Amino acid sequence: MGTDLDQPVIIALLEFDSGPAHLLIDGVHRMYRAMTEGLPTLPAYVLTIAETATIREH
Repeated sequence: MGTDLDQPVIIALLEFDSGPAHLLIDGVHRMYRAMTEGLPTLPAYVLTIAETATIREH
């Protein structure tokens, strides 16, 4: 429970035939801590579809 809740979680934006979908790719421990402490929001960085594609290539 010592995770820094000021550090943004990272969310990838994926594109499917049915439309876009969000996927948490970094910050599971921060998300867990926020949920257990009853915090309704966390800072987040949402990758664009292009940024997500670049990461998936590596």
